[in-house]
Amino acid sequence: MLHALQVGSPPAWDDVPEEFQAELAALDKLDNNTLWQIFHSQKTGADMEEDNNLLEKNSSSILTETERLNLISLRHEADLFMLRKAQAAVLLRWRGYSLPNP
Repeated sequence: MLHALQVGSPPAWDDVPEEFQAELAALDKLDNNTLWQIFHSQKTGADMEEDNNLLEKNSSSILTETERLNLISLRHEADLFMLRKAQAAVLLRWRGYSLPNP
């Protein structure tokens, strides 16, 4: 995705895990305003705190089974969140927009 952002063309789908491909492909159909909203979206402090708490418990090997499954789900959501933001940035750049520097 980083390479695609730098050269300004959509990424090759074989670079993206299959489980995320359909979700990212759907972004191609979104209008620019919606892509900008995705690009500027941020995780909430509560989401990040929950994730960090579970990661700390995991490193200490004290997760319950429910917490372990929750951590797996949160990791999946975080990966999708990051990939959606990156894909939105690629599409906006490909559509001719300048993106702010990170």
